Amino acid sequence: MDILTAVPVQYGVVGGWAVACGGYDLAVRRIPNVLTLGAHGGALAILAVTGQGWLGASLSSCFAAWALALVLTVPAYVLKRLGAGDAKLLAAMGLAGGMEAMLVAYVIAGLLVGGTAIVWMTAYRWGPLLAHQLARIGIDTPAMPEPKGRMLPFGLGLSIGLVVALVLIGTRTSVLPIHLDW
Repeated sequence: MDILTAVPVQYGVVGGWAVACGGYDLAVRRIPNVLTLGAHGGALAILAVTGQGWLGASLSSCFAAWALALVLTVPAYVLKRLGAGDAKLLAAMGLAGGMEAMLVAYVIAGLLVGGTAIVWMTAYRWGPLLAHQLARIGIDTPAMPEPKGRMLPFGLGLSIGLVVALVLIGTRTSVLPIHLDW
């Protein structure tokens, strides 16, 4: 079977949008409103016309996911741990893909970015000790930048998480212990 005929168009569009958002966040450290709010408008239009999200989730699942995404991200934005683009991106993911897509993207992003932060902080703490030992045998290592503030682009993690969710939803593999499509 040809891969282009096996993948529905909406999965390609949503996946391409996720890659654009993640790439932009990685390169510039912000996600433009045209990508996040534009996705909100597109998702609302699809919901109004078809009565379901782009990935087949019900209307209630999409709106519940949108609301939960804001509940999960707005406090972190207020505390300056996430950018506004990250909050709008996750909300758009929920509106377009429903509860399962949004939760999978959020959990994977948390694991990726949180795991990377732990590795970075560990390397920063223990790197000088290792660098001293390596210098004794003639190996020069670069200094590790200090981890502070919003060190990693969370939008990139969300985008990777959404692509994983697209694969799981496309193969009809549920990773959630309960069925969340209302």
